[in-house]
Amino acid sequence: MKLTDLKEGDSVKIRNEYNGVAFRVIGPETVPDEDTEWSGYENPTGRVVLHMVGDDRHFSFDPEDLLPLSDEEFCGGCGQIGCSWC
Repeated sequence: MKLTDLKEGDSVKIRNEYNGVAFRVIGPETVPDEDTEWSGYENPTGRVVLHMVGDDRHFSFDPEDLLPLSDEEFCGGCGQIGCSWC
């Protein structure tokens, strides 16, 4: 996927990592520049910040490693792909 293809709240899974767990897109990752305290500017890194469904942690991944996932493919409670219990 490309960074421009993603929007906040999209559901994705990670290619070759965290198999079986769904993530939601938070937005593009940014880092403060040397004048952020004065300017308020932050620079994009080209990566995407994701929230693991069913957890409170945030992760950063390259958009090329993300695969789209429909909401019907995973459990909204635990985040497991293919969970039939929740």
